[in-house]
Amino acid sequence: MIMRGAQVEHGEFGIGNVLSVLGNVATVEFFGETFDVDIGELLVRDSQKPAGLPASSQATSDFSFRQSFEAVNLGVVPTNPDQLVALTIGGKDISSEIRAILKDAPTQGACRIYMGYYGSGKSHHLRLVKAIALREGWVTASLELDPKAADPAKPSTVYRELMAGLEFPMRADGTRCGDFFDLVKEVRDNWSKIKSLKYFSRSPWFSLAMEALQYLTHRRDDPEYVSAVSWLAGQVKQISAIRSIGWRAGRKSIPSMPQTKDTGVVYSYHLVVLNEVLKALGYQGLALIIDEAEHVRTYSASRYIRANNFFDVLARCAHKPRPHFRDPLCDYDVSGLPAFWREGPHFALFVGLTEGEDTQDLKRKAGEMSVLIHDPREVVRLRPPSPADYENWVSTFLAESAGRLGPKMNVLADGQLRARIAKLLRDSFEQLPDTEKLLRNWTKMAGFPAAVLMSYPSCVEPDELVAIVEEAAQQIAGDILPWE
Repeated sequence: MIMRGAQVEHGEFGIGNVLSVLGNVATVEFFGETFDVDIGELLVRDSQKPAGLPASSQATSDFSFRQSFEAVNLGVVPTNPDQLVALTIGGKDISSEIRAILKDAPTQGACRIYMGYYGSGKSHHLRLVKAIALREGWVTASLELDPKAADPAKPSTVYRELMAGLEFPMRADGTRCGDFFDLVKEVRDNWSKIKSLKYFSRSPWFSLAMEALQYLTHRRDDPEYVSAVSWLAGQVKQISAIRSIGWRAGRKSIPSMPQTKDTGVVYSYHLVVLNEVLKALGYQGLALIIDEAEHVRTYSASRYIRANNFFDVLARCAHKPRPHFRDPLCDYDVSGLPAFWREGPHFALFVGLTEGEDTQDLKRKAGEMSVLIHDPREVVRLRPPSPADYENWVSTFLAESAGRLGPKMNVLADGQLRARIAKLLRDSFEQLPDTEKLLRNWTKMAGFPAAVLMSYPSCVEPDELVAIVEEAAQQIAGDILPWE
């Protein structure tokens, strides 16, 4: 356990004194500078063991719920994995389904397309996938597609953002990789079993670069080394750094990472190599989590073709081999690479996609050279929960709020009042057709009563609280307009 006043040591900042602890974050003074750090990164000086969480699990749980409560009120996804499952309507069932998909991934492949209208919970489901995959020992790489930063018509940008979004599960010994840079250290430490891997050894980018990096010490304070590692992580303009190291190490020229035209095959192969390396290091594999895939609908014809070709190769890598498909397009010479798109399955793939005209006829798409969808059963069309499930969830959320958000919530300790609020929210929710049930708004409504109690300086009577919540629910449902 770590407490205020304890002397601790941090791997990067050195020795310091703990000023305060909140949840799993400690405020520590290091040589006159104050930083907020995860207490798992601290060593207590007298024992030299990793610092533990505060003794009170109740306090930590209350803190986590408060964070998740604020996330619900803002309409964003809670970050705490346990709270994420608990605050998902039907979370336990969804979690079981995701675990089953991941368990079968090495033999059956794993590809799921979460489809629905805006606000239907696609991003929430993808965050749930991420949390469960990390629990199950998978390394996750997640991003939201963006024509400016992560453009599928320019696969190099997608690869770069995926590497920046890598997250690693906790190992049995309590250690965890922090990012791609730390992963390179793991590869170096296990070089004897990594260097001969099938896909790794045939990658002129990974194999030659990693051989060259052995020439230098693995240090974050060496700008040249950091630049070379960054190149391998998709910072393609850092090619001079890795080539300089390669020449000094006597290695043959390392090819550049292509950026123009159709290069989806190249960057899909990078991800296949990464998945192979992660498995060799003891992880379950790589799970790609990609949101906002519908951006490609606005592309010009040439960009649309390149983006969909990249999507197609990614999808094939997440499926069992489909040998009757023709080879994908690629403007780069990949004759030296194995036909990995006809092998596998490799990594797992989870995609969020807003419905449109191009997703309506799933039977037609399953019979073609598919873009993402190889089988209609892989599509999870998100639907609003039933009114009864929504009411039960609201009631549970209100009870958690009453027990964890402080004395102002005492009025919610009344079970009958919670039932009244849950029932009136259900009634407004039930009146709307499914196509108009914006789930993001209705989950925020569950946090609204507690938010009202927090914001009022004086005590709010039960009937007054019900009236406030009822008026807000009617506005959300469109029964009355805000100015009426």
